[in-house]
Amino acid sequence: MKEVLAVVSGKESEGKTTLVTNLAVLMAQKDYRVIVIDFDPSLPALSSLCRIDDIPLTAKNVLDGFATIEDIIYIGISGVEVVPAGMSIKEFRKAELRDLVETVAESADILFLDIPGRIGEDAVLAIYASTSVMAVMEPEVESLKTLLLLPRIAEKLKADFVGVVVNKKRDGEVEVDDVDTLIGNVIAEIPYNEAVKKSSASGSPIIFPSPESEVSKILNEVAEALSVWISSLEGERKELVARSRLFKALCP
Repeated sequence: MKEVLAVVSGKESEGKTTLVTNLAVLMAQKDYRVIVIDFDPSLPALSSLCRIDDIPLTAKNVLDGFATIEDIIYIGISGVEVVPAGMSIKEFRKAELRDLVETVAESADILFLDIPGRIGEDAVLAIYASTSVMAVMEPEVESLKTLLLLPRIAEKLKADFVGVVVNKKRDGEVEVDDVDTLIGNVIAEIPYNEAVKKSSASGSPIIFPSPESEVSKILNEVAEALSVWISSLEGERKELVARSRLFKALCP
């Protein structure tokens, strides 16, 4: 496992899961084995990446003895694997699910942790479990205020702060330069686009229905930068660090 990436946002509905699902597919297309653990109770990552006709089995069913680990690893678009937790990351941490974490750690090159929006206990635990953290925010004062301490939190928890994706960019309350000054390292500016909203509603990553759109091109650039970042990491030592952090946070 080369990288565990937590994607966080200051509040709900800022495009966090949209970013996770599109990046997961793009990284899988670069021949990384990608797994997403969906810690959001409404399972948005599972819905976007996999076609599930029935109520999905989750890690909670494994815990209850009604499912095996293999039962809850769903194969989605471009081979991205999704593990629906069926519980918060805080609940997952208290459960006896070491075998599941072991399976994920052994299988994944890149592990994305998808959590509900806002900086709270779930976000802190996700950062604690990760080697890197990325933020996504709309250009609004509330979002900016909520994310101000994120680089410091990442530093305290010894996770690399990759930067901020400013999403749904339009004439708003906050300038991108302000985000760069106050939080740091804006890595992408994604314009507001109705196509993104429509693709999310249809349960498909935007890179498929609108591959030539400006949004898709920007997401491809972010994925390429992430690939370069991962390729630059120290091999065996980085894998040991990623594994150690994941187990320390999720299997204390």
